[in-house]
Amino acid sequence: MAVLATKKKQDTAFLAIVVVATIGYSLLSLVNHSLFKTYTLDLGIYTNALFDYAHFRLPDCSMFKSRDMLLLCDHFDLYLVLLSPLVYVFGSWTLLVVQIAAMIFGGIGIYKLVGLYTDDHLLPPLAMIVFYFSFGIIQALAFDYHSNVVAAMLLPWLFWGLKQRRFVLASVLVMLFVIGKENMSLLLFFVVIGLMWDYRRDKTTMWYLSAYALFSLLYFVLVNMVVMPKLGGLGGGFYRYAYLGDNYADIALNLISHPGETLRILFSNTSGNPAGDGLKEEFYQCALLSGMLFTLMKPNYLLMLVPLIGQKMFSSDRAMWGIAMQYSVEFVPILVVSSFIVIAKLENGHWGRLLALALLISTIATTFYTVGVPKSYVRLDHLCIYQGRHYEQSGFDADFARKLMKQIPDDASVCASSVFVPHLALREKIYDVKLSKTKEADYLMLVDSQAWKNVIDFEDYEPLLTDGTLTLWKRVQP
Repeated sequence: MAVLATKKKQDTAFLAIVVVATIGYSLLSLVNHSLFKTYTLDLGIYTNALFDYAHFRLPDCSMFKSRDMLLLCDHFDLYLVLLSPLVYVFGSWTLLVVQIAAMIFGGIGIYKLVGLYTDDHLLPPLAMIVFYFSFGIIQALAFDYHSNVVAAMLLPWLFWGLKQRRFVLASVLVMLFVIGKENMSLLLFFVVIGLMWDYRRDKTTMWYLSAYALFSLLYFVLVNMVVMPKLGGLGGGFYRYAYLGDNYADIALNLISHPGETLRILFSNTSGNPAGDGLKEEFYQCALLSGMLFTLMKPNYLLMLVPLIGQKMFSSDRAMWGIAMQYSVEFVPILVVSSFIVIAKLENGHWGRLLALALLISTIATTFYTVGVPKSYVRLDHLCIYQGRHYEQSGFDADFARKLMKQIPDDASVCASSVFVPHLALREKIYDVKLSKTKEADYLMLVDSQAWKNVIDFEDYEPLLTDGTLTLWKRVQP
């Protein structure tokens, strides 16, 4: 009876955590979208890509780049192809719903995985809460949609599948992981190399890990150095690292050949702009307080972080260095899993619970810091679901914006301010007034039209509705 009672309490705690996380994530992500706090980059362009794929067209980058090229040249993301049928069900909300579901799924994987390492019924739910409340998760949810977020949520399940020797499942997860984005295969390579230490005495698992390592490395080389350049791109995000070399091989050689400079770049502001001061240090501090201190005691998991740290800190884009946006989410499953493996191995269960509770408190405190007073730039009204400003649109009347959108036919081409593009993206032609090279459209939906008078020839349009801030324009028929 005592065992059954304990199991019932575990199930109740598990369900409660999932429900609370789902509600919190919905208040974070879906409220932002409903109040026009999502943007062309990146929800708008990815939602439009869903629409194109659903209509058997290959999306391009005309919405945000001056030269014509396929969207696959910018990021080799095949999730959008797989998810495209859902656009008929969830509309412009599709990717946000998928992202929330993926994060909940990832947390469930954490719960099940930690349960394999311990008989202590308190550690799995504590691990789950740490995962759900980590700053990398919260920051990513508050900023549109990104497929690397969804892919990262597969990692706990990959660890679980290997631990359970479910190699068919693990192999499927490996395939799904690498197609999420062109850089995920490089992360997978380091992940499976790191796992080899844990399974070094298991010949069967080692064989699969070796196969995964080879596959992921070949996939990275093929996609980034052959497929994307052939399609007309440079390899995903390569421009951010071009200062280190003309190709990936040169970059790797440059970093290895100059270890002192490489170490300096990892910790210093290389932008020349004082706004970059302290951003890297802030990330390291937040990561340490969210589990990396324990990861240091599990060096093979620390190895898994190598490509993630390099991806962040070697970038010439200082927006990637800090704690904001989606640039820290892949760290979370690795930090949480390694932390609770270390905690679960303590012989004294009492100390394990205390350390798990300390990590939970530290993680929550760190996350509140990152949504409160960080050095990195964050949109606080996008993050603070416990404050009234999160539920307001201060720039214009959101209800009037919805009224304007209802006046636009589904088959019309539209040029709009960034905040409207995600809502209007389910059409063949949609342009961002600031980013797109063309401004020709059947309708214009703009915040502060006066700001665009030197960009758009308003003589071709007539105003349909306006409240002085928002205006819907319609092209005059010749």
